[in-house]
Amino acid sequence: MPKNQQTRPERGQVLVIVALGMVTLVAMVGLVIDGGFAWGMQRDTQNGADAVAKAGAIVLAQNVAGVSPAKTDADVLTSVNAAATANTIGTPEAYYTNISGQMVTSTGALASSEANAAQVGDGGIPPAAAGVRAVGEQTFDTFLARIIGFTSLTTTADATAVAGYLTGTCDADAGCVVLPITFPVNVLGCDGSGNPAYATAGDPPNKVLWSAPSADALSIPLCKNGPGNVGWLDWTPNERTDGCTGTGAAELACVIADPSNPYLKWPAWYKVTSTGDPNSMPMQTALNEYDGELVLIPQFDLTCDTTPSGPGVEDCPENNVGGNGANQWYHFAGMSALRFCSDDPSDDATLLAECAAKGFTQGAYVNGVSPVCDTGNGATSCLAGMFETITYEGEVQAQPGANSASSVVGIQLIE
Repeated sequence: MPKNQQTRPERGQVLVIVALGMVTLVAMVGLVIDGGFAWGMQRDTQNGADAVAKAGAIVLAQNVAGVSPAKTDADVLTSVNAAATANTIGTPEAYYTNISGQMVTSTGALASSEANAAQVGDGGIPPAAAGVRAVGEQTFDTFLARIIGFTSLTTTADATAVAGYLTGTCDADAGCVVLPITFPVNVLGCDGSGNPAYATAGDPPNKVLWSAPSADALSIPLCKNGPGNVGWLDWTPNERTDGCTGTGAAELACVIADPSNPYLKWPAWYKVTSTGDPNSMPMQTALNEYDGELVLIPQFDLTCDTTPSGPGVEDCPENNVGGNGANQWYHFAGMSALRFCSDDPSDDATLLAECAAKGFTQGAYVNGVSPVCDTGNGATSCLAGMFETITYEGEVQAQPGANSASSVVGIQLIE
């Protein structure tokens, strides 16, 4: 009979299989963990590239607005690098684009590739430049994936932002006027004594935008004249040489009739050095030239009596929040588009009907006391019309229309 042969367990082979299996398992877990972290880093990199592109486009937007002296390639480079540093994406590659986001050469012609595209920092802004394309990257150490040889991973992202005239708020060919007035986002009316009545929801800055689009004609109550409440603003006191000089109602009336077209980007802080009294016939006459038309009105959500450290509401020191009067910084949170009331039969029928129902026949009542403005809230003067939109960003186009006395310039992230 054949003998029973005993076999010895192959423990060594099992240990090898288990060890290999553990390596595979750890590698898979590492890919999941590091892959998830890489996904988060990719989002951070994309946000950084977006910020860099927008930073460059903001500088170009100032040139579109006609700032003097004009911004240079060095200014664009400084802004781009500052945004890159703030978003920890190293030294990005940045290229100039046209209004459509296509890269251009130093002569303004379309570039076939990055190799012949005009780079930010090369020394000049191309003639057709209207935007910036940014390419950034971030490299980070892995955790478990280093077991299989991946000690670091790199995420890359690109973004393009362009600058031009906003069409989302008001078509450029409408020639909308940016009125020299601002009012808080959280003022719902006057309190019966001519003082502003504030909304109380949330902490500053309140997000109660009472001028949201409405089917009804509304009035903006001008509660007294305090700039911390609702105030007229002097964008450029004593800076114009065309007769609109000085301060107060006379200059404001001149500026309304012949707009200063200030460069405005929001949300951001703006310093207002002087205020004016709205109660004057010259100002009312100037304002009512826009009856039936859209006008643009900036709204603020905070004031600050010292220079803020950045564009955010949190950049005003706590002890300096809430100042009143001239030489204050205002944080513009949005832009309202208001179509002034009118009694011209050729204007929009809905506008005419809504305004007439409330007794409004014009867009501005700022000469003395106007009973039509007092709806039980104590206002003695007001602006009347229908809000069509409130905007924080919009599409842009390359050129203003024929009637471009005042258009709003902004930027758009397009890819």
